Amino acid sequence: MEANRGEELEALEVLKDYNPKMEKALGEIIPELRGEKKEDTAEYVNHVFKGINWELQVVNGTLSLLNEKGAQIDKASLNRIVEEINDAYTSKNDAVLADLVERQLLPFVQKLQGDIVQALA
Repeated sequence: MEANRGEELEALEVLKDYNPKMEKALGEIIPELRGEKKEDTAEYVNHVFKGINWELQVVNGTLSLLNEKGAQIDKASLNRIVEEINDAYTSKNDAVLADLVERQLLPFVQKLQGDIVQALA
């Protein structure tokens, strides 16, 4: 049990440093998804979502530790966000994807940083 907790703390330390990069990247892809395309937009969006998928794996693996100190991350709500984003992403509906990133995913990632810091305190 104690070894698992140590691994979760280590994962959260890595996530604490990585998460701000994902927050910045999400902010950058919103205008691109809304039409300000660049030469590498599709590749960059794919890269960002690979990073978000990794973050979500860490969150799922450390959820009890995150919620232990009051984070209140609801897995069902998070799963709904992921499902909606996945639907927009796979249907290539960039306008809807941009809205979902801006209204749901970005606020989650922003709040997550505070939750991580709180869990590590």
